[in-house]
Amino acid sequence: MTLRDSDHNPYTNGPIGRIYAMTALPIIAVMATNGLLTIADAIFLGVFVGPAALSAVTVIFPIVMLLVALATMVSAGMASELARQFGGGWIEEARATFWGAHGLGLAVCALVIVAFIVFGRSVILSAANGQADLAKMANVYLAITIAFSPVAMMLSLNSDALRVEGRVGLMAGLSLMVSLANIGFNYVLIGVFGLGVAGSALGTVAAQACALVAVLGFRIAGRTRLRLDTFSVDSLGVGWLRYLSLGAPPSLTFVGLALGSGLVIAMVQQFGAEHYETTVAAYGVINRILSLTFLVLLGLSQALQAIVGNNYGAGLFERSDATLRLSIGVALAFSLTAQTVLFVFRDSWGYLFVDDPLVAAEVGRILPVMTAVYLLVGPQVMIVGYFQAIGDARRTAVLGLTRTYALMLPLTLFLPWIFGETGIWIAGPVAETVLAALTAAVLAHAARGGGPRLGLFMAR
Repeated sequence: MTLRDSDHNPYTNGPIGRIYAMTALPIIAVMATNGLLTIADAIFLGVFVGPAALSAVTVIFPIVMLLVALATMVSAGMASELARQFGGGWIEEARATFWGAHGLGLAVCALVIVAFIVFGRSVILSAANGQADLAKMANVYLAITIAFSPVAMMLSLNSDALRVEGRVGLMAGLSLMVSLANIGFNYVLIGVFGLGVAGSALGTVAAQACALVAVLGFRIAGRTRLRLDTFSVDSLGVGWLRYLSLGAPPSLTFVGLALGSGLVIAMVQQFGAEHYETTVAAYGVINRILSLTFLVLLGLSQALQAIVGNNYGAGLFERSDATLRLSIGVALAFSLTAQTVLFVFRDSWGYLFVDDPLVAAEVGRILPVMTAVYLLVGPQVMIVGYFQAIGDARRTAVLGLTRTYALMLPLTLFLPWIFGETGIWIAGPVAETVLAALTAAVLAHAARGGGPRLGLFMAR
């Protein structure tokens, strides 16, 4: 029997602007801290261990991103279901969704661990280009990360569940705790105890474990509809295909990021070999800078999804539409500001990471090209988040995956053969421009299927 929830829903009542700000700001703070964590970790490894440690972590970046993609696939699919179930008051179904996602997440981790045992050493040696010392460090880091992947998976599921439950403050506090504790653990384990890449991996695991203990304590004693005493073994197999379907687009986005980075480096080897090391270093700096800006947009998108999902599930379509329009405006303003700031200070960004003037000059040369149409990125991220929030897996996939798989990867592969090394860097702006046209077409199609009051952004 379905239990209808009469509790006050923080997303379906009150001014949209205030709710959006109160939801987005904590998430953005968390995202920015996570971005700074990657920078701090690189500094610790570079200062206390040396460049070889940074190289070891870098060569397995695609595999680490794959782990992130798998966790995102399960948690994002679960969050999409939960938001609509909470919005509609279907609490028993929401509990089954929550525990079913845990069952799927643990199954995924088990498969990853088995795959690493069977294929890990050969894959890592290949990624390290046959260099035994480099492969050894990479293997240590990855073995620890994969062995404790269930901790990261369960923390990801609970964090997304807290967000759609309206516990944004608690979610933000836990995420900040992970990031700050991670920095502290890494400093002690790398800088004080000299554990190198193992210290980096163990620091991350220790911080995640502390946060997971805290959230489990909340689910035991706190006022939440997803308490531990609602656990049912029968729920562990619930909804796996739905989570995979809804979570696949954002998951494949992370896979695409890994593939894209690897392809860029390969094309730089082919077309920029004369200054290969300098160019690759500059590309690494630019990736870290852009990751911070993208994490802000991701925070805005997660706030959008929580609000839209709850209101859409409650049948409050005008509020969900208003949330989309507001988020598009905010994201456009942020993207335009980021593009302007990155361009104005293009010759200075490199010196935040290195003292090498050649690397800084490369950053100043490449960055304006890669961010030439960055103002388009923010609105497109919001629109994809909207379709995911309402459970429209088809449009989410079309818009979320086209940029990387149908545009970015092919353009990065083929444009350098026409424009030389410059073609590597213009692939992104060309992809964003084409995607903007596709997004407009998808929205126009959605508008024709919606009611006249809801107009352009309504999809049925």
